[in-house]
Amino acid sequence: MPQPTASGVEQVQREAFSRMFRQVTKVLMFLSPLPVVFASLGLIGDASVWRRWGVGAALALVLVAVGVVTAWRREQVVSAEPGWVLPWVAFPLFTVVNLALGGLESPLILLVVPVSFATAILFPRARARRWVGYLLGLLGVQATVTLTGAVADLVPALFGGGPRAGHTDALLLMMLTVTVLLVVWANFIGTTLRRTFRGMVGTALDARDDALKEHEERVRSLTLLSGEIAHELKNPLASVKGLAAMIAREVEGRPAERLAVLRREVDRMQEILEGFLNFSRPLLPLNEAHVPLEGLCQQVAQLHEGMAGERGVGLRVVEGPPVEVWCDARKVRQVLIDVVQNALEAAPRGTLVELQAQTTPGGGGQVEVRDRGPGLAPEVRERVFEPGITTKPQGSGLGLALSRALMRQHGGELSLREREGGGCVAELRLPPAPQQKTAPREALTKEARP
Repeated sequence: MPQPTASGVEQVQREAFSRMFRQVTKVLMFLSPLPVVFASLGLIGDASVWRRWGVGAALALVLVAVGVVTAWRREQVVSAEPGWVLPWVAFPLFTVVNLALGGLESPLILLVVPVSFATAILFPRARARRWVGYLLGLLGVQATVTLTGAVADLVPALFGGGPRAGHTDALLLMMLTVTVLLVVWANFIGTTLRRTFRGMVGTALDARDDALKEHEERVRSLTLLSGEIAHELKNPLASVKGLAAMIAREVEGRPAERLAVLRREVDRMQEILEGFLNFSRPLLPLNEAHVPLEGLCQQVAQLHEGMAGERGVGLRVVEGPPVEVWCDARKVRQVLIDVVQNALEAAPRGTLVELQAQTTPGGGGQVEVRDRGPGLAPEVRERVFEPGITTKPQGSGLGLALSRALMRQHGGELSLREREGGGCVAELRLPPAPQQKTAPREALTKEARP
């Protein structure tokens, strides 16, 4: 359980932070022109060439960020989220704009606090710490330029001009210390929130896993109990059927007809119980061999000639190139029998049910069973594979569920689709045979025989 839960936490966290990252990028794209606007205000009445170059660099960084995020959102350039955009573009942009507006004395200096918080939320702990260290390094560059007075016209003319705005070194150092503490505090809060979120998700997933495990155990117990009950009911039903047959020999007229009805109902109950027992039993291991699909189709068609004749429905195997698959012939025959019986019951009198074996493009095999019945509505077509769901007045709803389970045990699939011109097509698909498994051709036909 711990590994699946950890994997689930990672997936939920990744999806949640992916959505959060999208929201953050939208906000950044909306606000990205504002630093450039503020920096441009610093150009009012200012002739500094370096400031003009700084504003141009800030504008270029904004265009790069917008371009990368737009391309990412359209999935044209990168498939993963460009998590590097925030540190490698936003942080230099912040540095350039703050230097253009006065370095440590810039009115935008406190933006480092929400940036630090967002970094801790969006990135894992180790990476967030590296980005905060990078951010503090850039902040240190601005503080050094401001404190040393290395740039004579660092402060824009709009704010008074000069290397600084008149603050003493003590005040600037205090401002720097408070800013650094706020950055570290914001990073700690963001990291704590991220860890708390992860813990909450982990607890929820653990509770879900425990509930699912308990539910599975309960279902397993009920399935075993139901199977035992169904097995115990088979013997009394067999006795009732035998007694009804004995009594039927001694009576005539109306009582004989009623006994015939009773025997038919007992047969139906036995069929339902047998289907439930087959469904409730664990699937037995496969006894696989190379099997010709057309041979299985011919066998199933011969078994159902009588049923087709009683219903006035034609039954034909469409000839084609030989198709050979690696499967358990007995189980695939069982699936074919169930599907063909369904097709014969659905087909109107005078129509034709066709079986056709084909080779799939991937090297596997498939069998299509086609009828001209009323078909199935799209909303019902998949539900009939659920246990207990049936369109027959007297069906148990277990046949198709068991048949699909048998096909999936082979690595294949059983599906239903609408037939062109009316009717339904049941498609049995089997995967290609493993390369290392071979068998002589003589053994193949023998395996396919009932």
